[in-house]
Amino acid sequence: MKKLFLFATILSMTLMLHAQNSTTNPVDEMFDKYSRRDGFTVVTISSKMFSMLANMDTEKKEQDNLMSRLKSIRILSVEDSLLNNNLNFYDELNKKFAFATYEELMVVKEGRDITKFLIKQSGNYISELLVISGGPDGNSLISIRGEFSLKNISDMSKDMGMDELKSLEGVDQKKMKK
Repeated sequence: MKKLFLFATILSMTLMLHAQNSTTNPVDEMFDKYSRRDGFTVVTISSKMFSMLANMDTEKKEQDNLMSRLKSIRILSVEDSLLNNNLNFYDELNKKFAFATYEELMVVKEGRDITKFLIKQSGNYISELLVISGGPDGNSLISIRGEFSLKNISDMSKDMGMDELKSLEGVDQKKMKK
């Protein structure tokens, strides 16, 4: 009887783990799909790194506070121009991604290229920011998770030299006025 109970427990745990793995979201699937391929660059910064940075002695207390509230930053980009002609991250995600669960902040269209800025918000804070770019001139995917405001991310991007995200401060101010 004990063996039967142990077997049933192990079987149910295996099924739960399999169910959790099969419910990954399309953004995670994109990172998994392209992370080990030639011509792609993937950068992942974990919450542990942010907590280490938050504990460093700096003068910027607000930024330290942000660092302790970030869970992850992941960046996926295509470095091979030939691959960009055959790929479109936006179109690929559009086929299986529930855009309705996100709020659209901004869309930039340049010819056949498109970039969308999307957020998931809970209360006054954003839990996830996605920047999806797709087209022949470049494909990239940025996922920032944690508890932050767009101004926090804009300030951090200025300090880190990430020009792609510095325009978020203006969007945040317009959004807060609504």
